[in-house]
Amino acid sequence: MNEDIEAGARNLLLNCARAKAGDQLLLVGERTVLPFFDSQLCNDVAEVADRLGIVSEIVLVEPVADASYFPTVVSEAMQSADITIFFSRLGDQIRFSDSPGKSTKIMTYTLSRQHLGSPFATINYRMMHRVHDHLFTRIKGAKKYSIESANGTSLTANIPGQSDSSEPIASEFTVELFPVMIFPPLTFFNLNGQLVLEHFLLSSSTRAYSDSVLYLESPVTAQIEDSRMVDFAGDDRLIRRLCAQLERAAAITGGDPYRLNSWHTGINPYTFYSGDLHANLEQWGTVTYGSPRYTHIHAAGKDPGDVSIQLFDASIAFDGERFWDRGKFVFLDKPEARDLLSDEERELLNSSVLKDIGI
Repeated sequence: MNEDIEAGARNLLLNCARAKAGDQLLLVGERTVLPFFDSQLCNDVAEVADRLGIVSEIVLVEPVADASYFPTVVSEAMQSADITIFFSRLGDQIRFSDSPGKSTKIMTYTLSRQHLGSPFATINYRMMHRVHDHLFTRIKGAKKYSIESANGTSLTANIPGQSDSSEPIASEFTVELFPVMIFPPLTFFNLNGQLVLEHFLLSSSTRAYSDSVLYLESPVTAQIEDSRMVDFAGDDRLIRRLCAQLERAAAITGGDPYRLNSWHTGINPYTFYSGDLHANLEQWGTVTYGSPRYTHIHAAGKDPGDVSIQLFDASIAFDGERFWDRGKFVFLDKPEARDLLSDEERELLNSSVLKDIGI
């Protein structure tokens, strides 16, 4: 086995899953003609687990539409597992909901052996999580924020105090994410301004549905009032197609087609994608949303919604202080973040690191 692939697998097992000898490990992969995840990944991790004294089982299942179709073979295997690791979209679909068993549950975003063996997955998980936790504490302590992009997007929103809102400030995940990719999605409160939609829309990965990709041949500008898209400017035919897509996606849950529900931005500067993104945009989005270049907005339907709106190279400030600057995660350069890291870790993790995500 490639030495770097083993390093990624050990980071996953020891630092993320905190596995120990004797643990029962369930690895869930995909059985399909066009898998999102390399089928070898389960075997790679099982091989490393074996050397660590961890007992592993591999289950491969066909992709399903959503978590309501959770495969029985997986739910039964999870009942006796201490740790369940998904190399499958199934893990993405349960990230906001309860799932069978009491095991530690981890959704991986290492689509390929190249991902598992790269700094994207080998950089120490616990170190990344220290940064994540400090960042999220700072975000939750802010009162307002702005999101701006060179494409004309200009948005402002509030963050209510914990006791000031009946809705949660953020949607916590029910699974661990490996590697550390994002902070939990922030709920939009009193979002106003304009959002420029361009390139394409995708699904939010919560549910799979046909024709989930909508290409936008030209930009469409949405006017936002109190977290809703209330008007559009752009090509009339494209706006009609956009509205139809939003309404179709919202009908899945019966929610508001024009509601912007929540958002997050990537915090893993080693996120990369080396293939042709247009060959499978949903697969591309499965990993690239971890990049600081990528701001991911959930829309259309009950939270989190079933449409993903992509915004690239945004500048994001909390209480006037920039944490992202034109797609760079400059929070990493702040003394408060650097104080969390050793000298060696500071060399690895800073805003100068930014990998190609194919766009």
